[in-house]
Amino acid sequence: MIIINDQQVRLLVLLHLIRLSQRGGHEAVTGGSGVTEAQLHQLEALSPAELLKLAEMPEPRVSIELDGESFAHGLRLVDHVGKRQRQLEYFIKHGATSAMLAQFFHLSAADIALKRRALGAASPTQRRPQMPAPGLRETIQRRWHELRRPRAKETVRADELEALHQEHSSLTFATLWAVVNEFAT
Repeated sequence: MIIINDQQVRLLVLLHLIRLSQRGGHEAVTGGSGVTEAQLHQLEALSPAELLKLAEMPEPRVSIELDGESFAHGLRLVDHVGKRQRQLEYFIKHGATSAMLAQFFHLSAADIALKRRALGAASPTQRRPQMPAPGLRETIQRRWHELRRPRAKETVRADELEALHQEHSSLTFATLWAVVNEFAT
């Protein structure tokens, strides 16, 4: 349990209690909070000046309790969203086609154009990229099959293609994609 001593935060909590009560009835506030219905009526009847005075006082003690499991889930979610954003930027900066961005990141054409503009990245040309030398293509395809082996039957994931690009960073994603799909049926 975290005790809140900051006057402004305490005022926000008290205002939130009033709003909850007005929106969902007193049961939304009194159930499990330790606040009685009579106290809630008194709180709602306070003038703004009295409410501010109450927030300045050490009593009532205002505290919050975080649910550790959902807090951990939220932190994991924020981390995942950040990684996906960095990965999207990496793909855009290294020449991924609009089709690839739509497939891997589920973006619309308008969103892709906005992201490219925000990053100052030009759209790759619509024609097929120039293929590397045959020996390099074979190396790329062999490595691609190694990366994909554990999930060969599953849909291609962005992190697999990113791993391949990090090994062949002189090539664009569009070129790598053309190479790994060269013999696709």
